[in-house]
This record gives sequence, C-alpha cells and structure tokens, in this order.
Amino acid sequence: MKNFFKIVPVFLFCAALFFAVSCGEKSEKRPDPLEITHKVLLETSEGSITLGLYGNGMPVTVENFIGYVDRGFYNGLIFHRVVKGFVIQGGGLDENLNEKEPGAPIKLEMPPSVEEKDESGKVKGKKLLISHDKYTLAMARRREPDSAASQFYITLEATHNLDPNPNTAQPNGYAPFGKVLEGFEVVDKIGAKPVTSKNMYQGVPVENVKILKMSVIARPQPKEEKK
Repeated sequence: MKNFFKIVPVFLFCAALFFAVSCGEKSEKRPDPLEITHKVLLETSEGSITLGLYGNGMPVTVENFIGYVDRGFYNGLIFHRVVKGFVIQGGGLDENLNEKEPGAPIKLEMPPSVEEKDESGKVKGKKLLISHDKYTLAMARRREPDSAASQFYITLEATHNLDPNPNTAQPNGYAPFGKVLEGFEVVDKIGAKPVTSKNMYQGVPVENVKILKMSVIARPQPKEEKK
C-alpha cells in the first residue's frame, strides 16, 4: 500500500506533463493546406463566379494571383480560350486579343501531397492533396515550367492528366490553387459558348466573354503581435 501512494504522484506528474506537451503540439498545429484562405469575386458578362483559394497549400501561386486582382489587372480582359469539356481560360488578353503585359513569371509550385501506403503499411508513393477536379482553378503557363504569370483557367471536368507527379523531385505539371465555390452555372455557360479561330488563337468565343471586375471579398486577417 505504501508503494501505491508513492507511484500515484509520479503518475499524476507524468499525466500532467503529457497533457502540457499535447496542448503545446496543438497550439503549433500546421495550417491546413486545404483550407480556403481567400475568396475572389469574378464578375463576368455572363454572371458572377466566387473562387476559393488555398493560401496555405499554394502560398506562392495564391499571392501572385491576389496581387493581380488587387491591382485591377484582370478588369476589362476576356476569357479568350474555351475548350468544351476541358477548360475556360482568361486573364491575359483584351477584346481585340491584344496581350496585356503581365508581371514577372513565378516558379512552378507543386501542390502539397501525403504518403500513400499499401495494406501492409509500406509506402507506395505520394498522393496530391490539391488536384484538377471539376471546377478547379489553376495557372496557365507556356512549355517552360516557370512561365506562369497572370493567365488562369477553370476546369470544366476532372482533368487529372494536368496534375503534377508528386513522386518526381523536378517540378512538373500545372499548378491548381483554388476552386469554384459559387457560380457553377456561369462556368458551364461560358464553357458551352460557340468558338472560332482568330488571329493565332483557337477556341476563342464568337461573342466576347468579358471579365468586368475581379475583387478579393475575403482574406486572412493579419495576426496581432504578441506583447
């Protein structure tokens, strides 16, 4: 019985220590890469679309996109490319198909991923957390990986062939960084527009689909400095 009373205080101390450590770990929890940190209202001549951005998962890409929105860069441009069942693309050309000079291109950012394990618990590879599902927002680019600037696209169907391969160290594929939250019918309406070829561009809507205005309607609040 004497030994029992000697053990109890030690047990309580260990339990209190475990609780303190657990609380500390919770307070230092990493940001959720799938959390919607920013919302952007995309007003078009066909209606409005609300976009949600993964600022924790794709910070470089989101910061770049938000910068263009805040500067009013997209206002007055068009969706210059529509491929039925694939994507609608805009953010670079005006009504006369003149390219608006963008800022410097950014490095291709790989979406976050997690390890996949088989039934025995052996790691068999990595799986993307952010993928090209239907109504995904992603950056358009040229052949060079680090060439994305202002142009973006929204998928009309799941297009996982555009996904990067997370099991390759070299950046590859395209950068998905958000998704449509509202206005799915507007995306579908734009995606069903008759298209033609103009100048050197293919898939141009016969009637211009204008980006009237883009604005940030929600963003993270700055954290207060600890005194």
